[in-house]
Amino acid sequence: MAKIIRPLDLEAGWRWPRQLNIHTADTKQGCLDWMASFRTFSGHLPRNSGPWRNLAFVRRGLSSFCVLPPESELKHRARLGTGMLFATCPMARFWQALTTMQHVMCEKPISVDLITTEEVVAKSVSKPHLKFLLPFSRRYDESYRATKRMAENGQLGEIHGVEASCLHSQDKNAFYGRYFLDVEKKIPNTKKQVNRVVAFGQQAVYSELAKFGDADNAWGLVEFANDKILQTTLSRTITNGFEAFTRVCGTRGHSVINGNSTLNWVEIRDEYGVRTTSTADAFALYDRTFINDIAEFATAVLEDLPPSCSPQYAHEAGKIACALQHSFARRACLFR
Repeated sequence: MAKIIRPLDLEAGWRWPRQLNIHTADTKQGCLDWMASFRTFSGHLPRNSGPWRNLAFVRRGLSSFCVLPPESELKHRARLGTGMLFATCPMARFWQALTTMQHVMCEKPISVDLITTEEVVAKSVSKPHLKFLLPFSRRYDESYRATKRMAENGQLGEIHGVEASCLHSQDKNAFYGRYFLDVEKKIPNTKKQVNRVVAFGQQAVYSELAKFGDADNAWGLVEFANDKILQTTLSRTITNGFEAFTRVCGTRGHSVINGNSTLNWVEIRDEYGVRTTSTADAFALYDRTFINDIAEFATAVLEDLPPSCSPQYAHEAGKIACALQHSFARRACLFR
């Protein structure tokens, strides 16, 4: 009989089978609203079907919202289960989790602090029996997973380029920056040596970012040693909502993911013309994708399967993100 995995309730994490707790350090209303909607969504999980069978026991629902537990409680909580889910947290948490023999799922690709990332990766390698999953499709719908399968089975031919964008709506009351951190999410399986990296940025709306050497719009180009090309665009200045577009270019076909930002397939026809409703923000894409990530994590542990994205991939992505940040700051093209 398979054992039950109990991911701990750390920073947007859950614990089951008896209850489903969400703890978060994010005070944004959008995050809290998404968690509230998750309570309803979790009550409709399918039973005993594919990777979902390992999540059937989360259906008991959400028991509470509460603040992030202090670091001093980590070792105590580690005794409660066999897995941990992390969102944004100090790197010491990863180290402690692996030291206490916990499987780890990290919402983000570890860090762009490469020295720290190398230490975490080395720790993970030293514990080959522990799973360390970094879900590559965070914030995105199942189309990204479908495209990955198409690339793996050869349907698109040889992949020679990727164009990716993550465009957020303006918020006059917010102060954003550090956009090339998001580049890591676009390149989950980076194995090839990089030849050249160049990045550009501007302060189109948030002019004060210039004081910090930062931008509210950024473009990056990466050339790999095997002649593959990655182009990425990041923004916080669009006005229609949220857009996350990706084109995967293959010799036999292209896959365009989220080619438009419509919330649904409904057309509104009135005195203003014909139009659709845009996706308001990234939280609209969270529900099923985050559940898919948790399902993959649980299945990897329970059935001893390899994760789709490893810490080593995240390390390579972090190197590229650092290079893009450096190129933007130095206004120079970086060569291998």
